[in-house]
Amino acid sequence: MGFLGWTFANIFMPILLPVVGMLVLIPLLGRLPSPPAGLHVMTVVKDGQLCWAVIAMGTSTLYDLWEATKAVPKLVPQWGGLALILLIVMMLPAMVVAACGAVLATPLMPTQRPRSVAAWAGHYVVFVGSAVLTLATALLCGILHYQITRSSLV
Repeated sequence: MGFLGWTFANIFMPILLPVVGMLVLIPLLGRLPSPPAGLHVMTVVKDGQLCWAVIAMGTSTLYDLWEATKAVPKLVPQWGGLALILLIVMMLPAMVVAACGAVLATPLMPTQRPRSVAAWAGHYVVFVGSAVLTLATALLCGILHYQITRSSLV
């Protein structure tokens, strides 16, 4: 149950809470006399905001790796160095995308259905890239945490 709790708190919550918050706010804000123009769930993630979760997950995992190395170096898996490099390689573009997304906004797609998934992905290319980066980071963080935790129990 410990790993499930860790996964929920460190992976799912940073990714899903902003989206869930928007899903709760949309009905409330939609009742205003003049609802905001960007009142759409996609507004929360279209400009690379998921990259903030990449930074949070990566930082948490770097801390896990650092603490395991200090406490008992044998807890760190043999591929810990590669994991460190991968985390840095994922966090650096995430920082740039997250920061630039605040300045270089992608307009919301018109309300009609896109011609295809490719057209939708092409319009929201920053979102798609940030989602892939987020999923890759979540996977690496979960596997590394599980390896360190499992090694400490042996």
